[in-house]
Amino acid sequence: GERAELVLAQYAEDLSWVSQYTGKENIDVIIYSKAAVMPEVAGALALPLSNFGRESHTYLHHIVHHYESLADWTVFSQATPPSWGYLVGDSTNGHLNDKVSFDDYVRPFPEGRDSFFVMNAASQFPRAVQLNRHGIIAKGLPEEGPEMCPRQGAAGWTDWWFLPDHPHLRKGDMLEFYHKYVALSENDHKPLTLAFAQGARFAMSRERIHARPKEYYARMLVALSKEKNPQEGFWMEAVWWDVFH
Repeated sequence: GERAELVLAQYAEDLSWVSQYTGKENIDVIIYSKAAVMPEVAGALALPLSNFGRESHTYLHHIVHHYESLADWTVFSQATPPSWGYLVGDSTNGHLNDKVSFDDYVRPFPEGRDSFFVMNAASQFPRAVQLNRHGIIAKGLPEEGPEMCPRQGAAGWTDWWFLPDHPHLRKGDMLEFYHKYVALSENDHKPLTLAFAQGARFAMSRERIHARPKEYYARMLVALSKEKNPQEGFWMEAVWWDVFH
């Protein structure tokens, strides 16, 4: 069968949950740690990384350095124990949508698809207004599930909300970044609405990653390698679908 690889971006998170995925014949686990002391998880490979660029730097590092040897199916996730829900500003958010489990990400090629994204947020740029999927802030909704977007369309999302200190607004020009590194196009300054996976968790096939050349990811990695908490690291969370599609 297909081999899956879990790529986990770790800093100080509890990794006890990872053991349920180690020691399996068709799953490899790589923990990229930016901690001062390397974690030890039996059956997982732990590798040190310089503390730059948030989880985006970790994901891009993996793609660039394993481009020729990627697994059949790669799951990218922060190392926070996966659990339901999202609360603004809470670093322990597990970021799972209601009725979605981490196993849904680990299972290669669900229903024949070459990627698995559960979109549970969307932002409009450059204003940085945001909305969220009901399933990440409320549980037990009958119409929720592991689909990429809510089954009931617009009714599956909250109203748009705005925080003046939203991370997407700290500095810089998101549209300039998007056109230069993601779309590879001229910045037309037109507003952009992006749906994304809050918490930057998604999975995909080797072929889907290979839809872009290695140099594409390497260029982005350079942009994410300059500081610990770069503005680009917050923007990247919103653009991953466009990066791979």
